[in-house]
Amino acid sequence: MKTAIVITLLIANSVQAHAAGKRAELDGVWILFRAEIGNLQLTPAAEKLRAAYDYHKDEPDFQCKPASFTRIMHTPSPPIELRQRQDRVEINYEFMDVRRRVPLKKGLSSANAPYAATRYPHLGRSAGEYDEETLVVETTGQHPGVMDTLGVPGLYQSGQMRTVERFIPDGNRMQVVVTHYDPVYFIQPFTVTFNYVRLPGGKIEKWDCKPEEATFEQFIPARK
Repeated sequence: MKTAIVITLLIANSVQAHAAGKRAELDGVWILFRAEIGNLQLTPAAEKLRAAYDYHKDEPDFQCKPASFTRIMHTPSPPIELRQRQDRVEINYEFMDVRRRVPLKKGLSSANAPYAATRYPHLGRSAGEYDEETLVVETTGQHPGVMDTLGVPGLYQSGQMRTVERFIPDGNRMQVVVTHYDPVYFIQPFTVTFNYVRLPGGKIEKWDCKPEEATFEQFIPARK
């Protein structure tokens, strides 16, 4: 009987160590190489907003304001960084200098979690947990407004949107599957899959966006 218990504990510890080893692969700096947009079915309200979207006036970048975590990751050049701690995961995005802190606390829901990026509370509240080696992050409390302007220009989100991100390690590659649930604007859940490669020696630089330098008007030749 004792032998069976010992064997069971050894197997459990081995599985746990293996999972922790795979999770450790998430740590590092990553650069996007491909994004895949799933089947998008919009409600009439969302279609109306998208049709009225004016990039020159409605693009949040011109206000130095990140629209959403999906929009941040859709920007291909700036890298992202993941650092797993005992009680939280730190996700740093070079784009717009977004610093995100996701608590890892058993039983904590996103509704009761702190703002993920204190500088940008409109991005909502996030809570994380592990599904074996995969990091799962749920975010709610996102403010209504533009969600994406690159992958799907003029895509809006409501205050009811719930987002689930799955960070899947694979050696020097990482996949982030983001599923958006929004009964106001999406007929069915909308998924975007981001594929990253590790950036050896990479680091997060300062973005330092200034609204007076980010306006669209600076690119329009002055009329004589």
